[in-house]
Amino acid sequence: MTANAGTDAEVAVAAARAGAAVLRAMFGSALARYDKSGGDFATAADLEAEKAITEVIQAARPADAITGEESGSTGADGAERRWLVDPLCGTLNAAGIALCRAAGCTVTGIHGEPLRTGAGGLVAAADRQTHAALLEMIRDQTPPRP
Repeated sequence: MTANAGTDAEVAVAAARAGAAVLRAMFGSALARYDKSGGDFATAADLEAEKAITEVIQAARPADAITGEESGSTGADGAERRWLVDPLCGTLNAAGIALCRAAGCTVTGIHGEPLRTGAGGLVAAADRQTHAALLEMIRDQTPPRP
C-alpha cells in the first residue's frame, strides 16, 4: 500500500492479512521464545507478525503512530492517529479475561468450548457478533478435531 491508500478499515484489513500470512506460514514450526516479565513470553511468530502489520500501516499512514505489544511505540506522540497492534495474543494475563467479560465480551476457548486454564488454554474474546465470526474463521482454518 502506498501512503494514504484506502480507508482506515482497508488499511487495517491489509495489515491483518499481512500478519495472518506470517502466522500461517509459521504455524506448527518450532519457534524461538523470548521471555518477558511475569512469566509471559513472545515468540518469533509474535515478533514477525507484528513487524509485517506495522510495515503495512507505516506504508499507508506514515504520519500515524503505532504501539505494538512487542516493539513498543513508534511515531510522534502527538500524532492524530495511533494504531494498537497485538497480532497474536498469547498472554498469561487471567485478569485479561475478567476485563473482557466486564466489557461485555463473549469469552470461550478458540473452538467455542468453555475456557481451560493452564498450558494449552487458548482464548477467543470479542463482542457476540465478532466472536461468532472469529470462531467461524478459526473453524475454516483448522483441521477437524478428533
